[in-house]
Amino acid sequence: MEPAAGHRNALAVAFDLYGTLLDLAPLAAVCDRLAPGRGAELSARWRARQLEYSWLRAAMGTWADFWQVTAEALAAVCAELGIATDGPALAAVRDAWLRLPPRDGVAEALEALAASRRPLLVLSNATTRMLGTSLQAAGLGRWFDQLLSTDAVRTFKPAPAVYALAADALRLPPERIGFVTANAWDAAGATAFGFSVAWLRPTPGSPFPRLGVPTPVATDWADIPRLFGTE
Repeated sequence: MEPAAGHRNALAVAFDLYGTLLDLAPLAAVCDRLAPGRGAELSARWRARQLEYSWLRAAMGTWADFWQVTAEALAAVCAELGIATDGPALAAVRDAWLRLPPRDGVAEALEALAASRRPLLVLSNATTRMLGTSLQAAGLGRWFDQLLSTDAVRTFKPAPAVYALAADALRLPPERIGFVTANAWDAAGATAFGFSVAWLRPTPGSPFPRLGVPTPVATDWADIPRLFGTE
């Protein structure tokens, strides 16, 4: 893959957190403690409901931070699936979001990007506490210059106000900022805002939302440094 001009000219690179820097797959094993044999189903529904609740709250203007949204989503899915559990058990499972490992190839890509002297940021729905704790646990915190949480604007991605956090923090126009995410909806929002987006497409057949924005460059972690012109 040849670096696209917009990506190569990015003066800073921002990253999504969940599913992008951090691997969500271990949530299935954690959820299996609540529902033996159904961990994968529970974790998948939990993630879907977590995102759904964040979008609903953003649209309705009824703010609650992502830690609360995550807890509400887990409780709702357990009720939907008829999984009886108590508050402490739910809290223990929710804490798994603070201990997720990095995805394969992340450390190598960040090392290469850091050598280019570009500022590196995380731009996430996660609360400020979730950001700091999760990145420290994953061993990734040392590479980032700034951690930007939706707490600051009291809404969630893909609202433009969230992406504006990075532009304001960097004092750069959107087109000079690279953005890396594994989430198609996030890639659409960031592209609409004007970022030079690298989409970590989960599978070759994964669709991109048809929302009137250009399809971003689909790539993987191994190609991220080259895409941004550091190799």
